Amino acid sequence: MGENSTSDFDDRGGSTLEESPPRDSETNESPAGKSEVTRESKGIRESLSTIFSWRNYTVYLLTAWVYNGFAIIYEFFNLYLRALDWDYVLIGTVVTIIVALSAASRLVGGYVGDVVDRKRLSALAMLMLAMYHLIMGVTTDFIFIFGALVIYATMDLAKGGSTAYIMENIPKEHSGLALSLFQTGRSWGILTLAAFGLMLPIFDFPVSMRLIYLVSGVFLLVCALARAVLLSPSPQKGRAKDRPLWRDFVAENRQAVKLILSYMPAVMAIVVLDAISDSLWRYGALIYTNEELEFTIPSIAVMVLIPLIISLPLLIKVGRFSDVKGMKKTTLLVYSIMPICAGLLFMAQHIEYWVPVSIVDAADSIVGGLELVFTTPFLAIVIKAINDSLWALVLMTLIQKSMPSTDTAKVLGIFWTVVYVVTSPGYFVGGLIFEFMGPANMFIIIMIVNLLILGGIAKYGFRSKEPETLTERIGVLESTVDQLKREIEDFRTRRKL
Repeated sequence: MGENSTSDFDDRGGSTLEESPPRDSETNESPAGKSEVTRESKGIRESLSTIFSWRNYTVYLLTAWVYNGFAIIYEFFNLYLRALDWDYVLIGTVVTIIVALSAASRLVGGYVGDVVDRKRLSALAMLMLAMYHLIMGVTTDFIFIFGALVIYATMDLAKGGSTAYIMENIPKEHSGLALSLFQTGRSWGILTLAAFGLMLPIFDFPVSMRLIYLVSGVFLLVCALARAVLLSPSPQKGRAKDRPLWRDFVAENRQAVKLILSYMPAVMAIVVLDAISDSLWRYGALIYTNEELEFTIPSIAVMVLIPLIISLPLLIKVGRFSDVKGMKKTTLLVYSIMPICAGLLFMAQHIEYWVPVSIVDAADSIVGGLELVFTTPFLAIVIKAINDSLWALVLMTLIQKSMPSTDTAKVLGIFWTVVYVVTSPGYFVGGLIFEFMGPANMFIIIMIVNLLILGGIAKYGFRSKEPETLTERIGVLESTVDQLKREIEDFRTRRKL
């Protein structure tokens, strides 16, 4: 559950991630090294100045941070449904239906996002999120929960335009850093988890979940109002009046498909394969840890909390790294961790600790409960959660750098529709695997898929097709003109300052 976020590395690089400069016997750092650090620091400041010169970015960023801070509760969604006595297959079936509905909504939403004012869509998307949270916060009835999930899925009608509102206006040369700032908003989830942890001893797990949903729903209502009032309008070109609505819809989406195949075929292939393994992991990792490995909800909350603290500086560094060093290096660096995590969770049923037991006993005698940190499931889930945040940034940066600057909402709509269609059966399949094959076997499947993706990235990279048709060439020219307009506007803004 949650926005794709979409959840992180791009190839910007910088001296902070490179090998340290040579040192001599009398100084701690060479003048060249100091100069490099100074240039890097200045470059980041200039990038941030350019990014925040657009006022709407600040408004959108702050409201997105509120959502991301509360969205951490989605990590417990499947556990919550299990606590309400939903069985494995029912959870998988319902989530599959909802993801399929999201796919259809995303397809239509891509078209809507290019013909309707995106400011309104941004506010509407936040309003629908608020409605979902409020309903989840006040009821445990199956019909109402399913209805809330339908609202959550149909939010994608507005989400395409909402995402395009910000993606289309971020300068591509600073996109890694700009998008990493959105991902850092997940760190506000520390406050959510702290409140959640305080509630658990007082209330039971389901009641604590509903209280978090209810409070977050109120905050999201305020965010919807803020977007409606503070964001600048973003009127779109509208649809062609000389042809029927359905024909215009088909024609526009056909053009979006051509743009995707021209600009980012490799990105699409990687994301589709990753969506399969990710849906299986999201379905089963925490259920397996809770029910098969017998870890308590408070212990799992700690596993979810630690990555929020560790990932914050990594997101900024990786965002900058991708802008400087290139996407292939960044993607290989991040994705190489994925199969390791799946393998660790599979082995957790046989290897309880990742260090000798003597170290575990000594640590636990000093600080009670520290034993948790040395368990194999803790290592697997924490590393995977950190890597997921970084991978989400990588994906969004890949998309932002690869896609054309025209018809953004439709391109994103088609892109994520394909991903959702591929993802949706994964939850149902996950339920069947848990019910009939044994939970541990699923992590072997995940590891195999991850290794295939890693091999594909290493061999093929992210080569894009050159534009061939007249329409594609016009799209490239329009993209160049839009980029020049943004650079001129940035120059004028700096002159005024």
